[in-house]
Amino acid sequence: MHHHGTPTAARRRVLRACGLAASTAALVVPQALAGSPVSAAAPAATAPRPRDVAAVTYHLGDQAYRLPGTGEPVEIGAIVHYPRDLGTTPRPLVVQLHGWHETCADREAAAARDAAERAQDWDAYAAASQKLFSWPCVSGTRPIAGHRGYDYLGEELARQGFVVVSISASGINASSVWGDENASARADLINKHLALWQQLSASGRGGLADGFRDAATGKPRRVDFRHHVDLNRVGTMGHSRGGAGVTWQAAVPASAPSPAAPPSGRNSPKRPNAGSVPPPSRPSSGGTSWTTRGSRECRPSSGTPGRTAHTPM
Repeated sequence: MHHHGTPTAARRRVLRACGLAASTAALVVPQALAGSPVSAAAPAATAPRPRDVAAVTYHLGDQAYRLPGTGEPVEIGAIVHYPRDLGTTPRPLVVQLHGWHETCADREAAAARDAAERAQDWDAYAAASQKLFSWPCVSGTRPIAGHRGYDYLGEELARQGFVVVSISASGINASSVWGDENASARADLINKHLALWQQLSASGRGGLADGFRDAATGKPRRVDFRHHVDLNRVGTMGHSRGGAGVTWQAAVPASAPSPAAPPSGRNSPKRPNAGSVPPPSRPSSGGTSWTTRGSRECRPSSGTPGRTAHTPM
């Protein structure tokens, strides 16, 4: 039996469309730092096709800077895949940004949250979630390296001649910023990394100069990226809320002010942070259901013409 004209069929079509949007990554090509048009096209045909790929990491601290308006800490860290032989032609740069997920690998908290959800004990659920979405993670709890989930892609792009930087955004995932503020915060994080790479490529100096470590051994490693990264050819790629961040970064100039932070004070409205969001089966006062882990906010997406629009998670 077909239900093409029924409300049920229409709802199923909406859900299918939502699922497709939520599983699609956004790939945009922003303006170069110098302001000239850029292209994330393949490296010049004169450059030899690299066969060997290397990887290094850098980490400038779990609290490298603080979000404006809230003061919450954010890290500066990434893994870099690149052709081992950088050659003489500057390589295009690709920046990858992951989406929203838990920040700390606390097995006990995860088990407690699952048990609380089964028991519909929402206070216990929120308390356990808070541990999973804290930043920095408490001593003895390993951070979840969401940015390493794209290593396979970074390796393949590096084989094609790109320098690929997959950045970590756990501090933003654990923060209380939502909506446009969240996308703006992710865009600002991208710009901070790009500024570091601009300085490194131009002079071999800056915060990254002595900050690389071998991705496999963790030992310090010196890599000479000076004049080997082309900051006039930069592509950004993001999944889920990372897609919203790269779209924002491409559409809004780095010099533009961030969205206004909510007013401060006892009576200011405050959106719950990721760790305190109740599951959709338990409406909050007024009948509103918040989204939670594994769920998707399906809303009409909007984007700049010519770029991929993405419904953030």
